[in-house]
Amino acid sequence: MKLTKRMRKAFSMVELMLLLLFVSLITAALTPVVTKKHFKMPRPANHGAYMCYYDGNQLHEIRLSGKALSKVVFDRNVSQCKFDPPEKVSYFHVSAIGGGGGGGDSGYTGGTYTSLGPFTEQLDPIGITEYMVSTAQRDITRKDFQDFGGQIYGFVIGAGSGKGGDQLYANRSDSYPCTINHRETYTTTTTYRRTSCTSWTTYTSTYYHSSDSSSGTSTSGSSHDSDRGSSSSSHTPGSTPSNPTTSDKGSHSVNHNDNSGYYNVKPNGSATSTGKQNPGQSGLNGGINVFLPKPGHSGSDSYILKDKKLRLDLPKFRFYNPNNEVAMLHPNNAFLFSINNDLLAYSYTYTYSRCTNYTTNYYTRSVVNYYTVCDKHQNYYSYSTATHTGGAGAGGAVCRSNIKHGGIGLVHEVVSMPAKGRDGNDCYPTYNLSPEYDSPHYSNSKTCFTCSGRPENGEAIAGNSTIKFGSSEQGIDTVNAQNSPRGGTAATCNSNGVAGTAGTQCSPAKVTEGCSPGRYGYCLKRWNSSTWEANTTYTFKFTYSQNYLQYGLPGLQGQYKTMVIRSFKDKDTAIIIGKGGAKGVDGGKGGDGQETIFGEIIRAKGGEGGEGGQTTAPEWLEGYREGATATREEGGVKPEKPQPDNASSNIMNFLAPQDSEKIAQIMETKRIGYGGQGGGSRHNCWLGEYRKWLDGGELEHSYEMPPASCTSDYETIPAEEGHAGAIIIRW
Repeated sequence: MKLTKRMRKAFSMVELMLLLLFVSLITAALTPVVTKKHFKMPRPANHGAYMCYYDGNQLHEIRLSGKALSKVVFDRNVSQCKFDPPEKVSYFHVSAIGGGGGGGDSGYTGGTYTSLGPFTEQLDPIGITEYMVSTAQRDITRKDFQDFGGQIYGFVIGAGSGKGGDQLYANRSDSYPCTINHRETYTTTTTYRRTSCTSWTTYTSTYYHSSDSSSGTSTSGSSHDSDRGSSSSSHTPGSTPSNPTTSDKGSHSVNHNDNSGYYNVKPNGSATSTGKQNPGQSGLNGGINVFLPKPGHSGSDSYILKDKKLRLDLPKFRFYNPNNEVAMLHPNNAFLFSINNDLLAYSYTYTYSRCTNYTTNYYTRSVVNYYTVCDKHQNYYSYSTATHTGGAGAGGAVCRSNIKHGGIGLVHEVVSMPAKGRDGNDCYPTYNLSPEYDSPHYSNSKTCFTCSGRPENGEAIAGNSTIKFGSSEQGIDTVNAQNSPRGGTAATCNSNGVAGTAGTQCSPAKVTEGCSPGRYGYCLKRWNSSTWEANTTYTFKFTYSQNYLQYGLPGLQGQYKTMVIRSFKDKDTAIIIGKGGAKGVDGGKGGDGQETIFGEIIRAKGGEGGEGGQTTAPEWLEGYREGATATREEGGVKPEKPQPDNASSNIMNFLAPQDSEKIAQIMETKRIGYGGQGGGSRHNCWLGEYRKWLDGGELEHSYEMPPASCTSDYETIPAEEGHAGAIIIRW
């Protein structure tokens, strides 16, 4: 039967009323005040579906119908998608998915190998754990500690005792000083004699000599009165001709002009100025011309000459020789030499004076002096303090465990460590010790004071001081060290105290290695040393390499929008499918996806491109081993699946039919609207320099830097382009 237009309109109204009823029921079921059990409403069955998408670079459309959309109406490549809406459809569910953004490029160029160190770390030999030897950062093994950990033992010193108290006493010193005295005076008189010379005689002696004549002397004398008037209590006669001395009176002097450089020296030694003449023109007998140094001439020219022919020692003289021919000793003494320093002639003149008449006078002088006379002596007593010391405290025994090897799990546990014994009290009185005449405070020279209390003995701690040392692998020793059994005794008024008794008993053994500071601890003898060290640490050094990888971020998924419409106003609604964004290059960002458009009905934006050139944190590389390979890969981040972003805001979406397997398969296979995966990087030689030393011994598993062919073995994992979007219509 053919339906009329009125009948079709009636049926449409009925369908609309049923739809409104159905929506009302759903709304009531969602109201939170309803306390009845909620049942999931079934989704409406599909009558048909249409999908437009890109299959690679080819635009493609498919239409399905029938039960479960199992019938394919068409499945074809097209140049332009076009949807013909069927008639008699109450509503259409339209979805639009934009194109995904392109993935960012990693931009990896192999990273940068960086060698760091050596670094130094101090490792306590006690308490090394499995974790410490298993971490890649240290890469130390049990065998390393066995080979390089040296020898170690735990020690404990027994508690010492206290010292005895001291005793203060007084020492008396006796003396007999003068306590009363007076001063007396006396006078002494002394007579002095003074002798004066009233007449002097002057003597002159001249001596000549030349290379062709003999020497000779002449003496002349004259007498005259002297006005010197010197006086003394005793008198010594003047020099005699046989022992001449130069007198301060009558000594010869020559006055000359500073502008005249030469003097005429006669055979008797007297000199007269002759002007500036050549000093080598005249002979000795006629008077030679001699150059005299001017007054103030430096004394650094003085030296001793010796006659090469006569072997005569000549006196020291002031010498100046402008032409290597003439020298001058003194205005009274002249010498003539050849160019070769041979003595040709010389003259000595001696002038001296002698006192020949004396007068003697006498006089006296008085002096007043003083001295002290003691009138009384008294006994005097002074006091000083001294101390009798208490006996010293004594130490406990010094004991150790058995010697272990450095290794894993060594423990040092203090079980009992009593404190040192108490020192005895000292006795120190507070009153003053005053010195006194004739009545001493104390009747003997060493007297003890009376104190409040007496010095006490030092106390000792009974028993042992104990530790435990070792490991589960090497055995744990309980070490017992005897405490001092007796403290120092107190001092008495007569003597010092007696020292305490030291502990001697040890288990398992006494310390004989000379390593036991403090009360307890451990002693280590390193593998390459013969010295025991107390409470020290291992010196661990290491050098390592690091590198990094790079990656790109994925493009964002395209926008996924969905809506329900009643009908199409225009059966030729234009469909534009947004393409995915381009992948990034050279570490750059990926391109943005394009927008998907279904006429004026719905639009879905494209996803943003992912950032490129992201860098991982530098990683500590494993040490290189010859022939070893290690690959490290950092893949680009995967994109997310597009999800409807407005479904919760549209109540009509509850009427959206379920996708068929065919549509779901297409969306997953073609990755509709997915962003492109970011680029990654891969390094096929993820190894580096890795060297370690323990107390100076290089560990067996230390490795060098890999060769350049290995460090340059890397590759870049390319980014992906974004995936195109789609239009999906269901009814």
